[in-house]
Amino acid sequence: MNANTGAGRSILTSQAAHSSPQPHAEAEARVSAGFMFIYGFAQFAAWLAILTPITITIALRVGEIATPGQKANYLATVLAIGAFCAMVAAPIWGAISDHTTARIGRRKLWIALGAVFLFSGLAMMALSTSIIGLGAGWLICQIGSNATQASLNAILPDQVPVSQRGRMSSILGLTIVVATVAGTFITQFTQHSSVAMFLVPWLPSVISVALVLKYLPDAPATNTAPVSLGSILSVFRVNPFKDREFGLVFSSRFLVATGYSFAQTYQVFALTDMIGIAKSEVARAIFLSSAAVAILGLLLTPAAGYLVDRTRRMKPTVVVSGLAVTIGLLAISQSQTLALFLVAITIVKVSRSVFTSITFAISATVLPNKSSAAKDLGIMQIANSLPQSIAPAIAPLFLAIGGGQSNYPAMFIAATAFSVVGSMMILPMRRVK
Repeated sequence: MNANTGAGRSILTSQAAHSSPQPHAEAEARVSAGFMFIYGFAQFAAWLAILTPITITIALRVGEIATPGQKANYLATVLAIGAFCAMVAAPIWGAISDHTTARIGRRKLWIALGAVFLFSGLAMMALSTSIIGLGAGWLICQIGSNATQASLNAILPDQVPVSQRGRMSSILGLTIVVATVAGTFITQFTQHSSVAMFLVPWLPSVISVALVLKYLPDAPATNTAPVSLGSILSVFRVNPFKDREFGLVFSSRFLVATGYSFAQTYQVFALTDMIGIAKSEVARAIFLSSAAVAILGLLLTPAAGYLVDRTRRMKPTVVVSGLAVTIGLLAISQSQTLALFLVAITIVKVSRSVFTSITFAISATVLPNKSSAAKDLGIMQIANSLPQSIAPAIAPLFLAIGGGQSNYPAMFIAATAFSVVGSMMILPMRRVK
């Protein structure tokens, strides 16, 4: 269905003149609340399906399959390989999306197909009884998820004017927080069934894809040059540091994401091994912190976006939120009680939500080339995906300090160092204030 005509256009645009957007042009007309809701819901559904395994269900499943001595290394291996696959897939899917000439549009096709592919990977994980099968399913999940995310991310520079990107980015950032709390809440009731645990969080994707296909504006790519394997692989010859501003925001996101990935990957084991709570209480503990994150995020993330749009100043919000992530990680390293851990992880997640939102707005603003928005944002996505491989890969070095394999304080202090440097990397930027 052509979403650029009829009822779809009338409810999603705030100006009657907003017709089918040119794929390579900066959006001029303001988008409506209906557009923001559907775009935000689509991101929420996509994050719910992929973040619930990362946050809790993969760790729970690994804990069931592996021995206590193997679980940390197995979890690190599964997540690191999956994250590497995501890093490779994101820019490739972005380049494919940028050149897609299907009548349905260059974004919608891959949003829908990515959701289907993600379902197949989740089903494989749900039915697997081995680490190898679990890991293979996770690879499929990452490929499917990044097909969807590459196209969803490109909607921001495609459709949303600069004057609304702070608010729109804050909504998109908030979807990560809400998806995390929803996923942990759902897992409290599904953790006794591996099928339900992995597949129930995917179900909202059916609704979101239907809404995107029916209502969101999109258009085929105007670049009809044939896409070859060589042209797709050429995305990896792109140097994100060739453009100074793009490189700075890439570095900032990469370093803060690395610090955050330690907490994201090891929060389940930190709760059981460092804090000492029972495995049966993990889902509830993570849900409590996620609920607090959602409440604070609902207040702070939109407020940050509104402030950015009003002042046209992005850097102060990025630096402050990045340093707040740093403080939270340092507090986790010193946590000896469940209460302190929950407060600290809440600070980390809320602050990271604000940080991710505003740096995404900056990324869309300093794109080297608007005609390759999905590809360039796919490259920027590496700054989020690569840390998911690096953090688990290097975590054993810090966990082994002092002997043994469970020096979580040392690991979280290392995370603090990554985060503080990343927070400062945004300061030399000149094209944004």
